[in-house]
Amino acid sequence: MLETQVGAIIRLNRIHQNISVRGLAEIVGIEYSQLSKIERGMESSNPVTMESIFEALDLNYHQTMDYLPSCINKVHKLYHDILYRKPKEDLISQLEALNEESHKMGLTTPLLLINLVFNLLWQQPCEYDILITILSKVDDTMSLMQRQVFKQYQGFYQFLKGDFDDAIQKLEEAETFYMDASNLAMISYQKGVIYAKHGDFLEAFESLGEAKRLFEQHHNYIRSAFCSVCIANIHLMTGKYHKSRILYEEMLEVYHNFGLGPEDKLIICNNLLYLCILMEEYDNFLPTFESFDEDVRQLMEKCSQYFYYQMMVAYHKDDMALCKKAIDQFEALNQDPVHKYMAKYYRLKIDGAESEELIKVLDHNLKAIEKTSFPASNRVVLKLMLKEHQHSNDYETLYKYALKLCEIKM
Repeated sequence: MLETQVGAIIRLNRIHQNISVRGLAEIVGIEYSQLSKIERGMESSNPVTMESIFEALDLNYHQTMDYLPSCINKVHKLYHDILYRKPKEDLISQLEALNEESHKMGLTTPLLLINLVFNLLWQQPCEYDILITILSKVDDTMSLMQRQVFKQYQGFYQFLKGDFDDAIQKLEEAETFYMDASNLAMISYQKGVIYAKHGDFLEAFESLGEAKRLFEQHHNYIRSAFCSVCIANIHLMTGKYHKSRILYEEMLEVYHNFGLGPEDKLIICNNLLYLCILMEEYDNFLPTFESFDEDVRQLMEKCSQYFYYQMMVAYHKDDMALCKKAIDQFEALNQDPVHKYMAKYYRLKIDGAESEELIKVLDHNLKAIEKTSFPASNRVVLKLMLKEHQHSNDYETLYKYALKLCEIKM
């Protein structure tokens, strides 16, 4: 085992410094084939040769080997803190300290893995492909636990890219290693999120339920609460509005008791506002918003989503001045090409555009939403489409959209 760890350190630092195997072998004065075997953990060498290899990489062999157990322990603690959603500032501080140490002691597989995990879970700007490529080159030196984590977060990366099939495949590969139940819970959680995003709600319920059970079994109640929020999201997507609202409100209280920050509460608060629109409770929108903590409200007012909801509520309450203002604020912040059609629809509506033009915009919106595999977003647009068609005698089109609306359910 020690040989594979040493080999991985040599290979990682060689790759990081852009040195070829042959180039490093020539510097050290050993055969290319010998260095290749050392890197793969297939051969150990005498201390003098190992010191020469590490010196050629600007590392101290003995210091690096002494540091390795400490690095692994720190990585384990950081992974634990990430899963238990400790404050982001603390996680960044731990990660920065680890990365600073690595410049002196040498890159290790656990260090690169924890960078990948942190950046993916917190969705930090990162060159994921480069990091995954480097880790792939030392895949054969990883322990089973490391391979489980690597496959797991490779899968999560594919999910963020939108490749659902490859994401599920990678996560199922990670499950075959089954080295740690807490990792298995995280894999089930990630599979549940992916299934829900893909519209496979039965599979999502099953995966999230299993994840919740495993997290609670290991007393990770924060992640268990995240599973409950995902289940509430599925209720929302499948039209079970009252169930989703009850669960969101319960989880918002749980998040508050756990001391989680406004970023964690944001999705719950966003969806509680969205429920006011879906349930056509427009008068409840402002009281719901004002019930949130001040730091959450401040964060929401920096996001386009809040003004997107405000735009719809203002229009339905016949407050055209507020609706126009919300459209302007939304368009200034919006990065989502799907939502831009709704802003255009309401602007045209205020300006008294003909139904034909409004229907065209709504049709563009439906087509854009279909590409996202997020059917719940169709519901509002389909209802508007039915309203625009209701004065026509085009019963075939009315039936088509009414049927689509009915199909958005479990």
